[in-house]
Amino acid sequence: MNILRHFPSILLLSVAVLSIYSSGCFEGIPFIGPAVVYPHIVPVSGGTMPAPPTYLFAFQDRKIEVGIPVDASVYAGAKATDKSARVYDSALPEQEWREGIYRALINDPAQDGFYSEILANMRAERSLHSLDSDEYAELMAVFVQSIPYENQNLTSPRFPVETFVDGMGDCDDKSLLLAGLLSHEGYRAALLYFESERHMAVGVGCPDDGYRNTGYAYIETTNVSLVGIPPDTLAGGTTLSSNPDVIPVGNGTFNYTLCRETAAMWHTKHEMEQILARSEAEIRDMENQLDEKKRSLDTQRSSLENLLSAGDIGGYNRRVAAYNAEVSEYNRVRADLLRMVEKFNQIAEIHNYLVTHQHDRKGTWEWYSTLPGFEGIMERSGTL
Repeated sequence: MNILRHFPSILLLSVAVLSIYSSGCFEGIPFIGPAVVYPHIVPVSGGTMPAPPTYLFAFQDRKIEVGIPVDASVYAGAKATDKSARVYDSALPEQEWREGIYRALINDPAQDGFYSEILANMRAERSLHSLDSDEYAELMAVFVQSIPYENQNLTSPRFPVETFVDGMGDCDDKSLLLAGLLSHEGYRAALLYFESERHMAVGVGCPDDGYRNTGYAYIETTNVSLVGIPPDTLAGGTTLSSNPDVIPVGNGTFNYTLCRETAAMWHTKHEMEQILARSEAEIRDMENQLDEKKRSLDTQRSSLENLLSAGDIGGYNRRVAAYNAEVSEYNRVRADLLRMVEKFNQIAEIHNYLVTHQHDRKGTWEWYSTLPGFEGIMERSGTL
């Protein structure tokens, strides 16, 4: 991110010093004016923009469509805005003005109309399907997660209105948009900035300790995922190992209260991955053993058939009993293998359902709750 620090010109400093010298004393120079100037949108009259996309995404058991008019002058102004901060007070901590940049991008008043339009869509969906506050937070999360991800590397973050119109964004672009939506709707929202990993996510307030004791449930914005579930790895294989800087956004008070459900389902998903990995190795080993045994049996059968063809009934009878015993053992092991494969496929089906239905926490939890041994699953996951 391109963040500039600018200091007062030497001319202004010289004037201040001269006035102090003339008073006959020398003290620290008080800072006059704003300590930092953050980026802000100046709408461009007659500005142009591409046609805003109409988003279609899966949520719960249906498809949602979001398309709104966007003020071209606001979009053009956002595009033209330098996303850096001008810091005039060298004593201002870097973390403070860095956080201020993100809040300025989210809360720029020129975007009020944009937020009103998009949230009118969201509220209509909430009303139509009687969504509770947890489901409503999930709706906004899945919408932003469904926007195509684009890795911008070191380019400046976008204003939320830019991300919407451009139809793409990286981790910070999408996180700024989601944090803006959540905070405008009264949720306790924050950006979670991982400096070491150069990654950003969103936090939504939760009633327990939250992600790494931040008090916020983790929301990954780069792909569709459950609220409260951080990724195992990021793109490129990066693992989140540092504690994030927590940047509160807005003054909301609503919390997301279903992290216990999402944690239980994801605990089961990880358990199943371990079982599947072990089972796959056992299945491959049994398949290899059976292949080898079948080749041996084929050779023995050919030998027995040759004995019969040669009229050696005695030699045939002496060997056939051992051959039949080996065939019985082969069939027993093969039956065990088929049962193991069937169990593997059942577990894989549950695992795959959990992975592919993260847009539908409500429906997935209802399905998950009917699984055989549900109470045992909950006990192992620490949710009962």
